[in-house]
Amino acid sequence: MTTQQPLSETTTTSKLSLDPKNVLYAVIILLGVGCAYLLYRNWTLKEEFIQERSTMRVTAQNNQLSANQQQLTFGMKTFAWAVRNALLQNKPGEINEYFNTLVQNKGVQEMLLVDPAGKVTLSTNKKNQGIVFASRFPDYLLQKEDIYFNNKAVYELSAPIMAPNKRLGTLVLFYKPTPVLPAPATNE
Repeated sequence: MTTQQPLSETTTTSKLSLDPKNVLYAVIILLGVGCAYLLYRNWTLKEEFIQERSTMRVTAQNNQLSANQQQLTFGMKTFAWAVRNALLQNKPGEINEYFNTLVQNKGVQEMLLVDPAGKVTLSTNKKNQGIVFASRFPDYLLQKEDIYFNNKAVYELSAPIMAPNKRLGTLVLFYKPTPVLPAPATNE
């Protein structure tokens, strides 16, 4: 007779059992990896946003400069024709009215009419009337043969006023543009 002995099961514990302690560690590791990914993704999106904003700012400023140059150059050309007609008809009062009306526009800092000898004959700033232009302003503005535009912080424009056979003078305009975008913050 054989005696049967009850088989005793040997319990082997695996290291990857569903022990609550191991589940907790796995959840903590997964949360840590998820947080790290989200922080990295947030950083990359922020850098991408800063780059795109910078590109858009440059594009907007270039578009503003181009539009300002086109409009001011065209306006200066037509204004020079009006001043030419008034000069040919010997009507300095009419030119003075043009200047006073023009200087009321936002951005126009000063408008000058300079004779061929380089003396300021009319100005929206009466202190500058009668002075030699080159003593206070850049001389190169008087030497241009066509409408001139310089995009400094304050735009410089000049336009020759021509009669059929000689130069009657030069119009000079100083214009401060209104920025389309506010100045960028230093702590981006």
